[in-house]
Amino acid sequence: KKMRIKNFLFVLIAVATLASCGKTTYRKTPGGMPYKVYSGSDTQRIAVGNIIKVHFTRTIKDSVDYTTTGSLPVYVPISANSTPYDLSEIWTKLKKGDSVVATQMMDTFIMRNPQHPNFLSGQFKKGDKIVISLKIIDVFASDSLAQLDEAKQKKEWESKEGEIVAKYIKDKNITAQKTASGVYVETLTPGTGNVVGTGKYVSVNYTGTTFGGFKFDSNTDSAFQHVAPLSFTTASGEMTKGFDDGVQMMRKGEQARVYVPSSLAYGAQPNPQSGIKPYENLIFDIVVLDIKDKAPPPPPAPVQAPQQMPQQ
Repeated sequence: KKMRIKNFLFVLIAVATLASCGKTTYRKTPGGMPYKVYSGSDTQRIAVGNIIKVHFTRTIKDSVDYTTTGSLPVYVPISANSTPYDLSEIWTKLKKGDSVVATQMMDTFIMRNPQHPNFLSGQFKKGDKIVISLKIIDVFASDSLAQLDEAKQKKEWESKEGEIVAKYIKDKNITAQKTASGVYVETLTPGTGNVVGTGKYVSVNYTGTTFGGFKFDSNTDSAFQHVAPLSFTTASGEMTKGFDDGVQMMRKGEQARVYVPSSLAYGAQPNPQSGIKPYENLIFDIVVLDIKDKAPPPPPAPVQAPQQMPQQ
């Protein structure tokens, strides 16, 4: 799935190093967003129809909330339309190699749209100061050229990410079996019978954590409000590929710990409410409770009683 972002209302971008150290002052977009531009040496200007390649970080109250530095860049299609108080107001004023620092106040968003989902979800709060810093890495004249570059970047990142997970396994002295896709399965308690494989209907218990130890989901912890076995058909696309691949390597009754690279989990776009950061590698503790050849048939629809004719 391509990481394409058309509206930058809440996607704020940062650069590891700004391109210029010359003096510059804040200006304001027509919508009132303060911003600074640090000009690069390139002369290629951004035009409507271009695709730009950028790296970014989101900073809230002087704390880094999200960054693409060290991971995949973002590819942004440039449209003739813009949104007030948004980076889309200035794209065509910029060039390849330029860096931008801008400031957005959450109170301004609330004033303009009190029902904005990012506010209602709790992702942003009243009084939040959101700092935007970005660097334009490249500019592509067509979507096809951008797609070629994006595919190359993704391949390089997946290789690097695989090395990171492999190093984690090695440093922790973990004995695990690697799947063809790059998932690692550490057997904690052996099961019985054949491995699950593809196309089987399984029921499992699980707990998901990040490599840093943050628990983001579980069907055995009442705090997550869904204490019940998880059932699905393997290799059917119902689950993320990494979770699915790990379960396929297990047997009935087995307890295992599955190490999943972000590219086989939620990648750049995890659910913001989950607490998982973009490109975060995950660990799942899984127990296979049952294995069936196929999913049970759905329950029959309730039979409705025939309507009685009104009495005359």
